Amino acid sequence: MRKVILCLLCCCAAVVAGAQELKVEAFQRMDRDLFARTNERRDLNDVPCAVVRVSVSNAKDYSFEGNIIGDVVYKPGEALVYMTQGSRNLTIKSDKFGSLKYEFTQRLEKQVVYKLSMKLITSEANKLRTLVMPVAGIGSTLSFGAMIGIVKKAGGYVKLKANFKNQATELECDNQGMVPGQETAAWFTGATKSSRLAVTGGLLLRLAQPFYVYAGGGYGYKKLAWETVDGQWAENVDETFKGAEAELGCILRLKNFALSAGVQSNSFKYFEATVGVGIMF
Repeated sequence: MRKVILCLLCCCAAVVAGAQELKVEAFQRMDRDLFARTNERRDLNDVPCAVVRVSVSNAKDYSFEGNIIGDVVYKPGEALVYMTQGSRNLTIKSDKFGSLKYEFTQRLEKQVVYKLSMKLITSEANKLRTLVMPVAGIGSTLSFGAMIGIVKKAGGYVKLKANFKNQATELECDNQGMVPGQETAAWFTGATKSSRLAVTGGLLLRLAQPFYVYAGGGYGYKKLAWETVDGQWAENVDETFKGAEAELGCILRLKNFALSAGVQSNSFKYFEATVGVGIMF
């Protein structure tokens, strides 16, 4: 299980860039900046250009489209874009973060410098989210545990549930109290003990904001023991199940909170409901 959790965590580094997008933080006129006058460039009509200073880290990783005159001048932390007067928009493109067409809040004037500050933000629609959720299994035996997942549009999860009880048994019996090797049913005190363990993992998918579904499998057991009048414990083989676990459920995210409900089965013989309340950030 540790290996699965590590693999899920490593996915963060691989897809975090894809969860970011460009956004204009500010656009303002810089009347005291004389760069457009001291480093003049004219358009095809011999009219002086305006200059848009695009402030963004790793500026050389970006290209620009619009009413641009000549080559873009790249400097550390910014790109100087010469544009014709009257221009209304500029398109910024990045191979890593996509493209953004920004509409200026005012028409550009000749020989005026404007500053356009960019930043990377995490898109809510494409944000990589981490799920941490305490869960409970509700069946003939109660169990508790935790579910951990990582998801964007698709991801994965691991889950562990147990009731932290494991009663040792010396005998076996069935629902009629028959013990192998005995001709008559054994006498029991009525005391019972159950133990439950399930380790599962699988796919976690976002169907639509804010609705997710999960489906997976793993291994587990559910054991029932009866106490005899002699003080021994017998494993009830009719109510004990060991083997493959399968589960299916849904998760509803409410801001950073998450609610889950699902069904889980061992060997498709023992069934229980699974519910949880946790955080998804």
